[in-house]
Amino acid sequence: MVSVPDASSLPDRPLPSGTLLVHDRGLAAQRNAGLDAVPEATHVFCFDDDAVVREDFLEQAMTFFDRHPEVVALTGRVLLDGAASEAVPRAEAERALARSMSDPLEQQWVVSRELYGCNFAFRPVALHGERFDGRLPLYSWLEDHDFARRAMRHGSLAKVMDCVVVHRGVKSGGRMAHERLGYSQVMNPAYLHHVGSFPFGLAVRETWPRVAKNLARSLVGREATWRRERLRGNLRAGGDVLRRRFTPERILEIPVLADRD
Repeated sequence: MVSVPDASSLPDRPLPSGTLLVHDRGLAAQRNAGLDAVPEATHVFCFDDDAVVREDFLEQAMTFFDRHPEVVALTGRVLLDGAASEAVPRAEAERALARSMSDPLEQQWVVSRELYGCNFAFRPVALHGERFDGRLPLYSWLEDHDFARRAMRHGSLAKVMDCVVVHRGVKSGGRMAHERLGYSQVMNPAYLHHVGSFPFGLAVRETWPRVAKNLARSLVGREATWRRERLRGNLRAGGDVLRRRFTPERILEIPVLADRD
């Protein structure tokens, strides 16, 4: 199942019949629409469109779920993460995945408190109807952390080393509106604390390092222009939080400027 906001988001090659779902923009909304489309599914896998998954990911995950009924959700091992640095070319991603096949970790895993949004899987029945928070629009910043926190109420989470993926971290025009993202960087942790998903300490840890980075890098350097845009979003959200307005939807009111990545 591929959930997209419109036809412009489709891949170049045609998709098999019955795999396409067109829904409103917003990661959380699209994932909820995908869940609605497969109500009888025993296991659900979520991957970002720029995630390159090793060919045995699903097999390894299903084996793990069968062996560990106490685990309600899992995330895989990310070999390369372009979201944390430069975007990873497709060929480099394929080579890294091929090399990893010669180093099987034989179901090694660790208990996790997170589900990385580019790749995770869960048992819907075990989560008793938990959904992604539809109030987190567009990028749905931290929707994966929020979903993980609520999943932990029902069982354990795991990071499984034989479930292997490369997150290319593709950056493109139209995908980033910096002031909007800056708003979400402050508002979404505050909102998730307000609704009881995040403890106060986690909300702070998810907020202040990013605000500090935006502030420091807005002063000088090649990132200064778009860091200032993110900082404006940070400050706009901070003003709303001080007024006790927990409104992640307000990013939709912020004008979109040209992408400067």
